[in-house]
Amino acid sequence: MANDLARLAGRIANLERLISQQSRTSQLAYSSIEDGAVEVYDVDGSLRAVIGQQPDGTSGVVAVNGPRPPTPSAPQAEPILGGLRITWDGAFADADTVAPLDLSRVQVHLVTGEDTEPDVMWPAATIEAASGASVTIATNYYDDIWVRLVAVNTSGTPSVASAATRTAARRAAAGDVGNGAIQEGHIAVGAIVTPHLAVGAVTPDQIAVGQGTNLIPDPGFESAATASTIAAAGAPWALAPGNRTGVGVLCDCTADTATYFTLPLATVPVLPGQQFALGIDLLISEDLAAQAVKILARYESAAGTVLGYGVVEAVAPEPGRWQRISGQVAAPQGATQAVVCLEASEATRGWVVFDNAEATAIFGRVTGGARAEVGPQGVRLYDETGEEAVSLVTGEPQYLTLRNGGTAVATIDDQGNAAFADVSVAGGLTVGGQPISAFLGDRPRGLLAIDYQAASVTGGTSEIGFVELAFEAETDRMYRVVFDAIADPSAAGGEIQIRLRDGKTGKPTVSSPQLQLATYPMPLATSQRVRLEAVRNGGGFGAGLHRLLITFRCAGGPSGQTVDLYGSSTALGVLYVEDIGPHVPETGGYNTGGGSEPDPVRQYTKTYTASWSGSYANRSGYNSYYGAKCMQGYYSSNNGVQASLIGFPAALGTDLAGATIQRAEIYLYAEHWYYASGGSAVIKAHSHTSRPAKFSSDSEAKTVSWRRNEGKWVDITSVFDSTRWRGVALDPNSTNRTYYGAFRGAGQTYPPKLRVTYTK
Repeated sequence: MANDLARLAGRIANLERLISQQSRTSQLAYSSIEDGAVEVYDVDGSLRAVIGQQPDGTSGVVAVNGPRPPTPSAPQAEPILGGLRITWDGAFADADTVAPLDLSRVQVHLVTGEDTEPDVMWPAATIEAASGASVTIATNYYDDIWVRLVAVNTSGTPSVASAATRTAARRAAAGDVGNGAIQEGHIAVGAIVTPHLAVGAVTPDQIAVGQGTNLIPDPGFESAATASTIAAAGAPWALAPGNRTGVGVLCDCTADTATYFTLPLATVPVLPGQQFALGIDLLISEDLAAQAVKILARYESAAGTVLGYGVVEAVAPEPGRWQRISGQVAAPQGATQAVVCLEASEATRGWVVFDNAEATAIFGRVTGGARAEVGPQGVRLYDETGEEAVSLVTGEPQYLTLRNGGTAVATIDDQGNAAFADVSVAGGLTVGGQPISAFLGDRPRGLLAIDYQAASVTGGTSEIGFVELAFEAETDRMYRVVFDAIADPSAAGGEIQIRLRDGKTGKPTVSSPQLQLATYPMPLATSQRVRLEAVRNGGGFGAGLHRLLITFRCAGGPSGQTVDLYGSSTALGVLYVEDIGPHVPETGGYNTGGGSEPDPVRQYTKTYTASWSGSYANRSGYNSYYGAKCMQGYYSSNNGVQASLIGFPAALGTDLAGATIQRAEIYLYAEHWYYASGGSAVIKAHSHTSRPAKFSSDSEAKTVSWRRNEGKWVDITSVFDSTRWRGVALDPNSTNRTYYGAFRGAGQTYPPKLRVTYTK
């Protein structure tokens, strides 16, 4: 019993020692986080940090939902030449507050009013040091401006904005400019106006020319100048992503009542009658409600009175797609300056982004009679009556009228229609996309060869030749061979047999292959007219030379009967070969007349206009930027190697079901190629019945050369069949710029067409 108690006491002592050791060991000494994270919450149950693997796949310690940072102290602002130096001392509005550990940065905002709330999405600069620092901000805005600071923590939570500090950028003074300090390109357009120059201060040799013609100082909105302009203008104006790359100017058009939102870009001196070309890229939202979006010139007198507006506007632009508007405006009488502005007129909803502004002077005499105008869009020429005779400009209709002594002798109108007093064509002439030879070739060509007979040949029961005639056959044509003469038997009875034989390229004989037979009974011993006619296609003849021979004999008559075959001077015999048109396939069939036979096969030729089309960037997804236009090839990495699909109405599939295609042709109009000399289209087929989201087509292709602004029909029978294909693809799949081109699409002028000749 004593031994049992001793053992029990020992075991209790061991357990006490193990418990003591366990209480001094780390709970996570042998733990890890496997493919997960530990979430840290405060006493109120709010998530404050995530330790370990984050939702985006990265790992670390990330603070979330941090408390709002304290308000920074008011900034110190020092005007400097062309800008401001802003300093934060590292303190906060509450003097006893120290910088929180999760402070990320302090934003610097320039606002136009002391009480204006800054937009934390668009700081002018940031201070990264939690102990305070200085930043320098360049600006060409020299009126009063206020600076406010906003602290932001690592969770992205902003503080209340600091008190505002009033300041203004310093303009350049005489002591700031040394000899040679200002050179070409340093002075913005419109910065120096007439009152700033003394007479004789600038001489011709001191003026640089050819340094660019755009009067907008920052047309792409990329520089600090635009940022300052936007900051000064305030809501609803802001910066936003531009056309594909860079920066654009955003106008938030939200308003309770119809409002004109106007942003001045530049002020330029003008003379009465002076013309300008204005242009701007636009992108609008789906819900935009506005009378129009514009770029305009507001014309003012020397006293500042508004005299009128020159407006280029888009009344109904297409939402979601960048587009450019451009046009010309002219200054009214009394105007001394023009303020170029962006504007959304009578707007209540949605937004618009502007980019790539242009305001360029038009050079040339601007009023009266014959004159020329040269601008960024091109050239316009006016005749002596002041009428526009030549317009060679981009972005607008182009046309040309040539005159001699005031009389028009040639015209190309803005639809591409042409009229000339006389025409001489050294190369190929096409009409409606087809060479003129196709029109002539699709019609009968008439007589190809003929022979007249005025002499007589006598034959008996043995076959004898009468007359030979040769011609060249083509496989895709149809021919008629006709023989007409007089037969005079020596005795009544029997018949005359007349045969057409073909010696091909060799001398024909009575043993040459027979093509046709005609027989005539001779019941009387008197003369009668006899005729043989054969219609054959060129494929039946075979391409090339054919030497035809007419032979004859009498048969079934009395013994010793002969027959004379002849023509005379007053009743000539004749043998001729006639081209009667293109090849026509055989479509008839036997019919007993019992009404139970199937319908005969017929030949049809139908033309289908494209019902849909589109371009595909990188030969992949549909590119809505081009609308229905059909792009192919590589211009830049922006869209990669492009391809297009063109589809036709559902009637095409219905018509071709069970049909045999004889010929398939596509009409395409190429409006542009990378090279002025033209390019090559690579045509394939596809089976899509409607425009797909992704590009795909057959691999079999036909490559055809094209010129700029050329529409033509192309035979694509070799790549198109009736069982699968319902449209065509343009797909060079090459970066060679020979293949970069643009074709008109469905719904545009000169749309794609498919012409199919088939039997069914």
